[in-house]
Amino acid sequence: MNLSNQQLLDLASKITKKVGKKLAKKANGKVTTKFSDKHDIKLLEDEESENLIVKYLWKKSEIPILGEENHQETNFLNGKVWIVDPIDGTVNFSRGIPISSVSIALWENGQPLLGIVYDFNRDVLYSGIIGVGAFRNGKKIAVSQNQKKSDSILFTGKPVLSHLDNSVIKQWFGYFEEYRKVRMIGSASLSLCYVASGNGDVYTEDHIQIWDFAAGVTLVQAAGGKITFEKSDKNKFSYIVKATNGHIQF
Repeated sequence: MNLSNQQLLDLASKITKKVGKKLAKKANGKVTTKFSDKHDIKLLEDEESENLIVKYLWKKSEIPILGEENHQETNFLNGKVWIVDPIDGTVNFSRGIPISSVSIALWENGQPLLGIVYDFNRDVLYSGIIGVGAFRNGKKIAVSQNQKKSDSILFTGKPVLSHLDNSVIKQWFGYFEEYRKVRMIGSASLSLCYVASGNGDVYTEDHIQIWDFAAGVTLVQAAGGKITFEKSDKNKFSYIVKATNGHIQF
């Protein structure tokens, strides 16, 4: 099955919106919890959404799939691979906080190719292809032109795998002081969409899982920004990720 990048983007956008619209009907905190610990939660809605996405993508494209929930055996460094986060911002979703999304990326040989993030609470679809452009509900978006950290908004978060001791906290807040404002919204994919759209300027997060950022960094790069991601030491799926508008230096 030999589909163009645009065809692949279109079919991924279709299932992303279908699943997102189903989730929007439950975006009031009335969910089914399957697992919960101090820093994380897994919902029945996560599994159901991923199963729908995986079934559709495999039927339509026959491209291997790496999903957050149940499909982690895929080697995402070789060839084309779909990377799926059925609900990014699960804790927000579980509490009725309207900041969450469905996120799908297509990477090739360990590098971003195209991405889709659907903010189902607001019916906003972000999509993009590297070398073509990034779009919000079909209208082209671009990163900001801010050149100074003191004029910029930084998006970040504390991933499940991170441990904050006093030295890390001190270093973290020292870094924050360089920026005009810092935002922690609980969704890496939407944070990256805001950088891609020019609403924010920088995103950084350590030890974050690939499915959390795969589509978002794709959109930042497609929108003219700069991205870096390198393996962290937590597990084979965790990375240290940075994305900017290309003017702000890390």
